[in-house]
Amino acid sequence: MNISESKQGDVTILQLQGKLDSMSSPELDERLTGLIEKGTRQITVNLEGLDYVSSAGLRVFLSAAKRLKQAQGKLALANPSAQVQQIFDIAGFDSILPIFKTLTEAVGACAL
Repeated sequence: MNISESKQGDVTILQLQGKLDSMSSPELDERLTGLIEKGTRQITVNLEGLDYVSSAGLRVFLSAAKRLKQAQGKLALANPSAQVQQIFDIAGFDSILPIFKTLTEAVGACAL
């Protein structure tokens, strides 16, 4: 999996490409933890290039959202493919994390 990072105002955007599974989830967890520890409070994860997410990947998103909530921050997910959205739906993620159809919507929700 590849992770690239950009900023839009105060919002840090992580772009994921590939598969988020037990092999790649520790890398994303480290990246998110590092950002939060350095004071980043608004993070949007663009899932447009993500082909698959496993339960290990879901745990990374939950953990980051929990840490950000404790720090009065926000995590938003954007652009899930139909396959990834189906995984989120089955896991009940749509009621736990804000998931947006577009990056613009997700960044806007984080910036509030």
